[in-house]
Amino acid sequence: SWFWFKARKHGIGWEPSTWEGWTVVIVYGVIMLFLYLQTYATETLGGFLFKAFIFTAILTVITYLTGEPTTWGRIKNQNKEPH
Repeated sequence: SWFWFKARKHGIGWEPSTWEGWTVVIVYGVIMLFLYLQTYATETLGGFLFKAFIFTAILTVITYLTGEPTTWGRIKNQNKEPH
């Protein structure tokens, strides 16, 4: 199976592992920069936070759907001998 995002080895979340994953992250960054600049010029902080929440939720859904399964912070140490 081909995943756009690989699970982080430590902690929670994913990291881009293909050009598609990097494209998603870069587009998200550009959108957030645009929202920041738009907010600075015309909107309130509340409007920015609402839009930032929506786009961050979309990013999270994309990474969840196109990322490999994660252990959600549980560290697997297969080299450790049992006590």
